[in-house]
Amino acid sequence: MKSIIKLSFICLILITSVSSCKKTTKGLMPTVTGKSGEMVVLSSKALWDGIVGDSIKAIFNDIQVGMPQDEAVMDLFHLNQEAFTSMFKTHRSILEIKVSSSVKETKLVVKDNMYARTQAYMRIEAASNQELLKVLKENRTKILSYFLRSERNRKIGVMSKAPVQEIFDYLKKEKKFTLAFPSGYEIGKKEPDFFWVRKETPESSQGMFIYTYDYLSEDAFDKDAILLMRNAMLKDLVPGPSKGSYMVTEHSFPITFNHFEFLGNYAVEMRGLWKVQNDFMGGPFVNVSFLDSVNNRIICMDAYVYRPNKDKRELLRELEAVMYTYTPVDKVAKKKKK
Repeated sequence: MKSIIKLSFICLILITSVSSCKKTTKGLMPTVTGKSGEMVVLSSKALWDGIVGDSIKAIFNDIQVGMPQDEAVMDLFHLNQEAFTSMFKTHRSILEIKVSSSVKETKLVVKDNMYARTQAYMRIEAASNQELLKVLKENRTKILSYFLRSERNRKIGVMSKAPVQEIFDYLKKEKKFTLAFPSGYEIGKKEPDFFWVRKETPESSQGMFIYTYDYLSEDAFDKDAILLMRNAMLKDLVPGPSKGSYMVTEHSFPITFNHFEFLGNYAVEMRGLWKVQNDFMGGPFVNVSFLDSVNNRIICMDAYVYRPNKDKRELLRELEAVMYTYTPVDKVAKKKKK
């Protein structure tokens, strides 16, 4: 009897140890590597140099909307299986492509945290090039959205851990919602219905205008109405570097306008360029305006970047990620209770 009890006790220790090891191993998973907006494409050289590679490039090397100079949606670099060493397995975004007659069923598999924490991994398998091209064509939006959303969520995860407290607290108290701006951002201007957050470096300027106004009718979400409000706010509250200058929308450049759902709220997104009237500054902006039905108001988050003659995509995406940290005060309270 004692032997049986002793054996059971040893088994229990072993089971507990194995379980603990699994948890520890999972906790010790490496962090992702690579630059933001960059992706590894894992495939044979023949696939990469052929029509399959061309189709992948057409998806990810498409031009990012709303930029003054051409910038690809994502930056790609190719590796074959032999070169896919441990150094690359932790890359933030990996797309693996396989074409083989041994593939019985065409598959598109997504797996988060495949080799590293917060990693985005996708594998597409097909029996022929034609089958693979069909998958790419039919799932183009899904494929691109997965990797872009992963990039954004990765940024949100970092920002949410250590937001600039002064900005967080001000928005919570005065605007009844919070945003998690990362280190480096500071308050630029406070007005009753207008709040300016900015980050200045020797080579760039990033910022967001946050303003609210009463929701009076559905017409408030028309493109012209959003632009009218935007230009009025900028002219009155965002002066340029020289006397009589001010920020305004650049109307000679295409302005995209889309209706969508923003964190459960009816919203519109506008992308284009801004300029400084009576001066020579300019750059890209993204404006998200959405309905706060609880308070019967429109909340507008308007992000901009100034970085002359250099890439701006990732700087603007950082601010877009900030937008997606939006949390109404009642939800902030619930999080704290948990």
